[in-house]
Amino acid sequence: MAPRKSPAHAATVAPNGPSTLDAIQATPPFFNTTFSTHRVSPLFVGPQGLTTSRLELLARRLRDTLVGDVVRGIQIRRFQPQTILGETPSLDSEEVEAGLWVEICHENSAYAALLLPSLAESADGQRPSWATSLTNTMSKTQFDQKQFINLPLLLLRMPHGLKTVIGEWLSTMFDCRVSKLTLGTKTLINVWEGWISSAGIPSKGSDFVMTLAFNAPATEPGLRTLEIAISPSDLGRFLRAGQADGSRQVTVTAPWEHDPRERRRLAGGNADDGWAWRHGREQPKHPFTEALARYVDHHLAMNLFHPSVRVVQISCGAFVLAQSRLKVVKAGDITPDLTRAAWMFVTQLGARVCDSSSLI
Repeated sequence: MAPRKSPAHAATVAPNGPSTLDAIQATPPFFNTTFSTHRVSPLFVGPQGLTTSRLELLARRLRDTLVGDVVRGIQIRRFQPQTILGETPSLDSEEVEAGLWVEICHENSAYAALLLPSLAESADGQRPSWATSLTNTMSKTQFDQKQFINLPLLLLRMPHGLKTVIGEWLSTMFDCRVSKLTLGTKTLINVWEGWISSAGIPSKGSDFVMTLAFNAPATEPGLRTLEIAISPSDLGRFLRAGQADGSRQVTVTAPWEHDPRERRRLAGGNADDGWAWRHGREQPKHPFTEALARYVDHHLAMNLFHPSVRVVQISCGAFVLAQSRLKVVKAGDITPDLTRAAWMFVTQLGARVCDSSSLI
């Protein structure tokens, strides 16, 4: 299905009068908000699509699902990603699928669910992998891709119990599957290096902290996690060193270097871990990470790129990204650099969701 721009349909269920409507936000939250990350298979919307009347029906059904809770208002709206990420000249707004925003207002708080399109698909113009899969598996039946919309990235800001309810509601209303999205080393490193390219190295604020974990049997004693903290004033030195020296040269060939099965065993079950993507035909240019690996090797005698070493969290003054949560920080107005970085951030997450190795 070709990406398309959708009208900003909206529906609100507010049982307690106009004061509730005033409390409902005009635009979805994104910056300065901690979300948990999830993935969703294509939503079946049928031939009628997501019209205003359909959204009103969905809002009423969600209100009925939450009966017994103190809910002051529910809003379901389609929105353009530009409304939360800012306008960017690199993507035509006509080619970006509208997202879906669900807001639930309680007495003293508001919770949000954001379903975002895979911007990686929009950027490269390729046929979505989910569409190819569905076409192949349903070739003997009548299948119309226009009856599905692909919003694979789900961000939730709400208590755990409500997350479960929202997941079940989405599954029931759209005949889809919702599951937790576990981000791994590849995505975290790509986001950090992409942020550097888009917005530059943070020159002030909190320290850069990379948290490492190790895929080792739980029954064996040993180091479980390691935090590497670097002050903002030193980040530029690492970047310049990596740009000057290039990729790390391996002088000793380990048994797992050319054995995918052994590498996978050492890395664990997450296909995002293991560092194997560094050895593909299109090796990524990650100068900061290369310099950091040499530093860790020299001072700790530890191979950062060993398959059993994985990155589980990266935090800095600009964002926090962990295995199942994220937060992008905005201080003041949205700048062009922040807009480019935010689009890159969401695009990398969309690429992770739509990776063929992580399809639902």
